[in-house]
Amino acid sequence: MEATTDHAATGRRNRSIRSAVVMSILSKLGTFGLQLLAIPVAIRVLGRAEFGLYASVSLTLSIISLFEVGVGPALAHGLAKATATGDRERLRVLASTSFFIMVGIALLVAAVMATVLVLVPVNQLYGEAFADRESVLRPALWIGLGMLMLLFLLNLTERIREGFLEVATTNVFGAVGNVIAAMVVAVGIHYQPHVWFLVLAVHGSVVLTKLCNTGLLWAKRPEMIPAPRWFSRDVARHLLGDGLAFSTCCLLTGIVEYNLCGWYIGLHGGPAAIGLYGVLINVTVMMTGFVLMVSTPTWPAVAEALARNDPGWARRAARKLTLYGGSFALCASVGLTLFGPFVFRLWLGKDFADLSHGLFACYGFYFLAHIWRHLNHTMMIGTGQVKRLVKIQLAESALVAVIAWLGLHFFSIEVMLLGMGSVLFLMTGRILPAMVSEVLDES
Repeated sequence: MEATTDHAATGRRNRSIRSAVVMSILSKLGTFGLQLLAIPVAIRVLGRAEFGLYASVSLTLSIISLFEVGVGPALAHGLAKATATGDRERLRVLASTSFFIMVGIALLVAAVMATVLVLVPVNQLYGEAFADRESVLRPALWIGLGMLMLLFLLNLTERIREGFLEVATTNVFGAVGNVIAAMVVAVGIHYQPHVWFLVLAVHGSVVLTKLCNTGLLWAKRPEMIPAPRWFSRDVARHLLGDGLAFSTCCLLTGIVEYNLCGWYIGLHGGPAAIGLYGVLINVTVMMTGFVLMVSTPTWPAVAEALARNDPGWARRAARKLTLYGGSFALCASVGLTLFGPFVFRLWLGKDFADLSHGLFACYGFYFLAHIWRHLNHTMMIGTGQVKRLVKIQLAESALVAVIAWLGLHFFSIEVMLLGMGSVLFLMTGRILPAMVSEVLDES
């Protein structure tokens, strides 16, 4: 009976990853519709400088969005263990406690950010080059803040589905949301050629589909519906402790490499320069999605395998993930170096016609390092080593911030990207693989 149960659990993990990948392909098609079709239409309608304002808003909103990821890994690990042991009461406690934690965090972040928007002038946030754009930026920031507060709560559904190995369902709703966003942007931007509309179209479509995903989860699993009586202070401390460590890692990498470096570039080059960097960030997110479609369902499956005392499956999953992710990143980097200038000119128009092969070679090097770190982050999370990850990430991000500023201030964006990638390879790229192997070998 035990062998049969283990075989069934192994089959379920394998199916969860396969189905998540298939559904993720559909989601990527929707992403392509948004990034490759709708966004270029918006750039042509708004212009490079105006789109740079949208990129500035997106960078600001991404800082806020990072505060909501902290509950994720601890919640998914807890759900995996409770499912493995059949503890339905523990499932209710985890769902309700995490929900009310996120309500409190959302209200706190909303209050702080609303105060900043009311009291701080735009030129102090983005630099003097943006001083005459306050009437454009401020409405977009308010709309974006409202959307993100809703996403704080709705994204919890995706974390719960990870714990149940139901990432495929999330990917289906993600595909629908991307398709809706692409259609709304491509058509609506001609009638409302404003930055605030672009923010509303992109984020509002995501909110709509996540609401549907949450409703379906609650209908299928009523024990996931939050109730105050299931809130546990002990569980809240555990979720927040592990969540704080995870949030620290995500905040560091996101703020430093996207937001801080984007701010550096905005100060040095103005809206047009940050518009280019915003497009590169969009490309990074888009291409990383091809790795995420495998890594996202893999780490909860690794956690579930370790909860069922099956380290052999976890080791095989780690090898397959590394082979796939590393091969994709290498091919993408070579392709960017060879064809990047032509593709950007064809994709985004004359405003991006002056980009060099050297720029894309440097960006490709950074992207390769970024994916290698992501693969190791994935396995660190799956093996329950989030707290050990924090110290290493602190050192790496601090070094990236310094190297990026020096590279941009004294040289160019190309040198900045090369420096950032080198730090990633030397820090987490060398240390984390050994830490993952240590836990899997001990198991």
